[in-house]
Amino acid sequence: MAAIVGVALAAILLAGDTASAQCAMCRLALNSPEGQRLIGALREGIGVLLVAPFAVFGVVATLAVRARRRNGEDGGPEGLRHDCRSSADL
Repeated sequence: MAAIVGVALAAILLAGDTASAQCAMCRLALNSPEGQRLIGALREGIGVLLVAPFAVFGVVATLAVRARRRNGEDGGPEGLRHDCRSSADL
């Protein structure tokens, strides 16, 4: 699941070619060399701002899974075992 999220995030961040402007003046300004630097800085800023929440979530999720496994509450097949006898067998 984490690999799918990582691939999707990378595709979204790398897919945009140029910024779409709302008006002709903005589009003209963004096509200038200064505008291209602004677009690059904006993309880097967005990437930096996205890293922190995903890192925090990953650390918290990892710690929660490790703590659950350490306490023996794996939730795996051992935790789901029950008596499989039907009422006819009783």
